[in-house]
Amino acid sequence: MKCKRCRNAAAAVDLPSHNSAFCPDCFFVFFRRQVEVGIRKYSLLDPSDRVLVCVSGGKDSLVLWDILMEFGYDTEGLYIDLGIGDYSDRSREKVLAFAAARGKEAIVVDLRREGVPIPETAKRSHKEECAVCGTVKRYFFNRVAASRGFTVVATGHNLDDEASRLLGNLMHWHGEHLERQHPLLPDAGEGLVRKVKPLWRVSEMETAAYGFLKGIDYVVEECPMSHDATSLVYKEALSLIEEKMPGTRSNFYLGFLTKKGTFLNSLTGAETNGAPFSPGETSGKCTACGAPTYAETCGFCRLKEKAGKEAAR
Repeated sequence: MKCKRCRNAAAAVDLPSHNSAFCPDCFFVFFRRQVEVGIRKYSLLDPSDRVLVCVSGGKDSLVLWDILMEFGYDTEGLYIDLGIGDYSDRSREKVLAFAAARGKEAIVVDLRREGVPIPETAKRSHKEECAVCGTVKRYFFNRVAASRGFTVVATGHNLDDEASRLLGNLMHWHGEHLERQHPLLPDAGEGLVRKVKPLWRVSEMETAAYGFLKGIDYVVEECPMSHDATSLVYKEALSLIEEKMPGTRSNFYLGFLTKKGTFLNSLTGAETNGAPFSPGETSGKCTACGAPTYAETCGFCRLKEKAGKEAAR
């Protein structure tokens, strides 16, 4: 099959959802345009931004860092070592090697040194690993960005991630989560840094293909803590539908963003006009660590205190 763009080279990537197939060079053009459109659509990034790219060692985050550097953004990578044995060790190696090959030095936060490795913290706090991981990572994403003068935090969430999250929120009618779901979460003052998801228009398969064709070396296996994550069930469900009806995943998520204001207004009575969720001003700073929070103590410190008490027993 020939590439549908240049009509000359053999196609290397088949994209049924776009009714297209591309050779490597044309696929790179397609992928970059998708990311550029996604950034421009909601003004996710500005040329003057200092971007903290959160990298895990997996394909999505390393592809994101690679393409933002290619676009000319001022970026640094942040790797959070989750303390998950050999998996975290391999992930760290991939991130450091990727950074070094591009003249960068990744910022590393080791959760074992911080006293909150994910497996032990989840066990001691009696919470699911993924929930603990999310709380801890969000805390350090913002803390590192705010303390080092970054203007925006970028994560590698792709179309599959966002569509499966949307399905889960709809299945359980999580109105507040639906309101917050958007490629852009604006800053809110008091140290809460803007957060963006530049890969929101590209699928997991497209990101994997881009990484493979670019020769990016990434961790292939899934996190061993995520084997029973509900998000994987929603991803699988959407993949089954996508296989039968290509383009459904994109229509589902992009349609939500387009009609978000009307939908949420009918659901909650809160008029949003489709705009990104605005968290407003925080009520103050955490009494334990000084981080911005809506409560007296931030979620991270409450988690750490609970795990610490359990360990002391």
